[in-house]
Amino acid sequence: MHFSIQQMQKTLATVNRGWELIDAQRLSPRVAKLEILGDHGRPRRLILLGHSARDRQVNPDIARDEFRLLKILSSAGLAVPRPLLVDASPEIPFLITEFVEGATRFAPSDLPAYCDQLARILSNIHRFDIDQHDLSFLPSQGAAIAEHMRETTEDAFGIRAAMRAARSRIRFNDAVLLHGDFWLGNLLWRADQLAAIIDWEDAMLGDSLGDLGKSRLEMLWALGEAAMDLYTSAYKALHPGLHYSSLPFWDLWGALRLAHFASWSAEEDKIARMRAQYEWFVTRALVALEARQE
Repeated sequence: MHFSIQQMQKTLATVNRGWELIDAQRLSPRVAKLEILGDHGRPRRLILLGHSARDRQVNPDIARDEFRLLKILSSAGLAVPRPLLVDASPEIPFLITEFVEGATRFAPSDLPAYCDQLARILSNIHRFDIDQHDLSFLPSQGAAIAEHMRETTEDAFGIRAAMRAARSRIRFNDAVLLHGDFWLGNLLWRADQLAAIIDWEDAMLGDSLGDLGKSRLEMLWALGEAAMDLYTSAYKALHPGLHYSSLPFWDLWGALRLAHFASWSAEEDKIARMRAQYEWFVTRALVALEARQE
C-alpha cells in the first residue's frame, strides 16, 4: 500500500466534506494513522486500512467488502471500529475508520480470567445473527479450504494430505460469522475492557472451529500451552453442542495458514521456540485426527 499525503488530501477533500489531512503515520505495511482537521476545524484521528496485492487479486472488492461488514457490525453494537469511508478504486483501494484508543495485551495479570474473556469475545462473534443481516458478500470457508487443498506442493508435515483424507468424514458445524484472524494482536483494550476487535479483512462464513483452531495456535505462541488449554475449555463451555471431534482438523487448518509465522521474529531464540511449538501442535493434531478415522 503506497500513498502520499497529497493523494490522501485530494481524496478526503473530494469525498468527505473537505477534511484537511495534516499528517499520516504508517503503523504497518497496510495501516496508517491519519491526523486531520474535520468539521469546524476540529482535530481528529482516523485509521486508513489498505490490503496486500495478493488479497486484492483474490478479491478485487476487498476494501468495499470490509467496509460493508464493519458498517453492519458497528450498527449491531459489536466492538469494532466505525467505518467512515471507502475508496474502492482499482489502483489503491482503502477504507478509513475511526481511531480507537486502546492497546494490545500480551501479559495479563490473571491468566484464567483473561482466557475466559478471550473465549467470550470469540463467542460473541460466532453468535452474531447472520440470518438477520445480508453477509452474502463474504467468502465461504469451504471455498478457502478447497483452494488450499488444490495446492500441489505438499507442506513439510503432510498437513494437506491428512486434511484431504479426513475431509469427507468430518462433521461440520453450522456456518457462523468468522473473524478469520482472531488473536491477541487484533484486540484493543482500555484497562481491562475490550475497546475494539480490528482487522476484519479475513472474515468469512463457516464452521466456528476454524476460528478456534487457528487462535489456539496463536495462544500457544503468545502465552503457552496452559493458556491455550484454558482458552479452549472456556470456549467449549460456552458452546457445548458443537462437534469438537473435528477440532484436530481445524487445528491443522490453522497451522497450514500460519506455517510461515513459525519463523517470524527478530529474535533467534523466539524463532526456535515458535518452530518447536508449531511442530508439537501439528504432530498432536495429526495423531488425533488419524485416531478419529480408525
